[in-house]
Amino acid sequence: MIKKLCIAGFVLLLGSKSQAQYYYKDIVSNNQLLAEMAILKEQKIKQVKVSSFEDDGRPSDGFSVEKQINRNYTVVETFTRSNLTGPSLFTSRFSKGGLLIQTVDSSDLAVKTSTYEYDDQRRVKVILSYVRSSDDDFTNEITEDHYYFYSDAGILLRMYRVKNETDTSIILFSTDDRNNISIEKDTKSGGTFYYYYDSKNRLTDVVHLNKFNNKMLPDYIFAYNNAGQISQMTTTEEGGSYYYIWKYSYADGLRVKEQCFSKERRLMGTIEYEYK
Repeated sequence: MIKKLCIAGFVLLLGSKSQAQYYYKDIVSNNQLLAEMAILKEQKIKQVKVSSFEDDGRPSDGFSVEKQINRNYTVVETFTRSNLTGPSLFTSRFSKGGLLIQTVDSSDLAVKTSTYEYDDQRRVKVILSYVRSSDDDFTNEITEDHYYFYSDAGILLRMYRVKNETDTSIILFSTDDRNNISIEKDTKSGGTFYYYYDSKNRLTDVVHLNKFNNKMLPDYIFAYNNAGQISQMTTTEEGGSYYYIWKYSYADGLRVKEQCFSKERRLMGTIEYEYK
């Protein structure tokens, strides 16, 4: 169980995309990744090893993650091995100015490439994604492109999502009285997400409206420590009936431990980071 959770949790940290929560996946996660890379560069970290442990403290069988960073911090390669998913390589490329410009997620079954473009204010402008998967019988190719538009004041207004170059949806964004993105709505599906913040404008909740029962259900809930780092993240499974709690520990500005707890507060497992 912990290996599945570890892989899912680590994929979140790598910035994987889902079919909703575009502001969180495309913008917020991107900013978090850039902040993490800035700390790694400042502390001259070139290698990160991730270890997984079960609830009884035993190492998770067949699971390992290693991250290698090149000399000028423009390429990061993350190797993941798991008995559940097999080996995979996640490569992130950065500009000399520290912006994420490309990710390539490759495994034996599929390769996903995402390319990022920015405006002159370093805001995400375009994300072009291409997925190619294959097995013994056929090859499948999918594209999904995101085009972001901002007001003259720099406020995010909308995003055009184009799938396979033909299917276009418009995602609209609204802000609260402090210009934080507060509502994200897919005009085609009607799917709506709400974003909530604390007094320091830090994201605390991502919530969606369930169209079937007209109830608000949380997707992510964040808490922060005194240094402003995420100290806890609660993630819910689809339907909102069950959730997991991730608690984070830091040293010298770097995350060193994650512990995953069930809804019943039972320890499911631990992830530890080693930096060199």
